[in-house]
Amino acid sequence: MQWRMLQQEEPTDFVIATGRQKSVRTFIELFAKALGWCGIRWEGQGVDGIGRRADNNAIEVRIAPKYYRPAEVQTLLENPILAKEKLG
Repeated sequence: MQWRMLQQEEPTDFVIATGRQKSVRTFIELFAKALGWCGIRWEGQGVDGIGRRADNNAIEVRIAPKYYRPAEVQTLLENPILAKEKLG
């Protein structure tokens, strides 16, 4: 993909994205499945939220405010159409 970007006649900014929106919690749940865990059970809200392994009840996820964006947005969804059209 990067090689195709560098082959363009005119410099262009490309957005490489799926065009689908997923939450961080969904990403963590998919990752837990990939690790062979029996899932994640969520408890609490916001900075008090934790994620426990469903199979052994161990706390595996804690919310860390230091990783929040300075100006948190409610939704992030990118449009990859230009990359798809020009790069295939």
